[in-house]
Amino acid sequence: MISRNNTYLNYKIYLFVLDTILIIGSFYVSLLLNDYRWDENYGYIIVIYFFTILFYLYFENYKYKSLKMIREFLVGNIIVNIIIFGFVTLFIFITPIGDKVKFINIFKYYFLALLASSIVIRIIIFEAVFKSINRIRMLNKNAVILGINEESKKIYDKREDIRRNNGLDIIGFIELARLREVKRRKRNVLGHIDDILNLSNKYDFKDVFVIDNRLSTSELVKLIEYLRNRNFLLHVSADSLNKEMFKLKFFDIYGTEYKFMDFGISRISYKRYLKVILDYIFAFIFFIMISPLFLALLILIKVTSPGPVLFISERVGAGQKRFRIFKFRSMKHNVVENIEFHKASVERFYTGRKSGKIKKYNSIDRVTSVGKFLRRHSLDELPQFINIFTGSMSIIGPRPCMDYEVKYFKGWKKYRFNIQPGITGLWQAYGRSRVNFEGMSMLDYYYYSNCSLSLDIRIAFDTIKVLIFGIGGY
Repeated sequence: MISRNNTYLNYKIYLFVLDTILIIGSFYVSLLLNDYRWDENYGYIIVIYFFTILFYLYFENYKYKSLKMIREFLVGNIIVNIIIFGFVTLFIFITPIGDKVKFINIFKYYFLALLASSIVIRIIIFEAVFKSINRIRMLNKNAVILGINEESKKIYDKREDIRRNNGLDIIGFIELARLREVKRRKRNVLGHIDDILNLSNKYDFKDVFVIDNRLSTSELVKLIEYLRNRNFLLHVSADSLNKEMFKLKFFDIYGTEYKFMDFGISRISYKRYLKVILDYIFAFIFFIMISPLFLALLILIKVTSPGPVLFISERVGAGQKRFRIFKFRSMKHNVVENIEFHKASVERFYTGRKSGKIKKYNSIDRVTSVGKFLRRHSLDELPQFINIFTGSMSIIGPRPCMDYEVKYFKGWKKYRFNIQPGITGLWQAYGRSRVNFEGMSMLDYYYYSNCSLSLDIRIAFDTIKVLIFGIGGY
């Protein structure tokens, strides 16, 4: 018997291959209509394809919800191509690379060809295919609910909405406590968590809903790690977690009024190899692009306040190893006084419960006039690209902490040290001064658990919004 999980994965792979064919095919049609040679213009398709796939991943075009709302894909496709056209055109106009007129001629026919092929193949034909195979539930994956309580029963009653909107077919409960066999049959309980591997093979499921607010955060993380290490995908309800994070509008809603945070399987190969390679590539490209801004900020800091341009201090990274971090100096040059102020400030943040109350270094007489602007738009972090080249940091990851902050990360909060710290991350893109320490730690754990290319792309693009609008800055 073919697993439903494999069917769903294969469908997404076929769709990805189809999109690749449509993009390259549309580009080739454009070259024919313009009477251009392929060997002279293939660089354009590399750039167009790269940005298109990036934005498809950012807009989650291969998730079940996106597959279901296939007509909305057309609107998203138009938006993606407009953004790509803007990015590439801007790049060509501000650099000597590429032929401006030729690119515009190629892109206009490419866009029309891709739009037409998407309507015929991606929308009309694939929508019919999707409806046919969805009708017989070929794309549905079996799922179970862990724990029996009033809230989990309500979710079970909503199982048809969840199946229709998300492709997850809830087939029963898995108990955390032993029940008598009579009680088990009555409540549609499939078994106990100790037998979950055998039950998974028997009922063909890998998705597990966790809806139990009786568990402490420590117990919950222990449970998540137990299941993640056995290749289960978890959907944890807001009632079981720090609710402050769900103000951030970052988590999936499975066809109900309930919100869930997803925890996926560990992607060790991505963390150890591909992520590192991409860090070096993007850091090199980005550093070249921002070099004029970098130089301008160096001069601006130097002429507006006495002291060094760069602030260099020790931080704690992966494996709790110490390294030197580089930042633009945003405070008046009094290192001892600043550190003492920071120690007192972080103590209130780490021991407090409310969000948005403690803003580190938030003292008008300490931050320089230029420093306020740098912090508001996170530009003081730019020199940290040097740390990427030294291998001590990543572009995306948890915020690196100081030596005297380590003592606050106890128990499950230590998982943040299992991955390289980053210039930006979930806390910077979605939380910043809007979540408390518990919320920040859960965001760090979420990233450690779900580190992937698609998540990194999403964080990177959303960080750009923060840079432009200064959302949540301090």
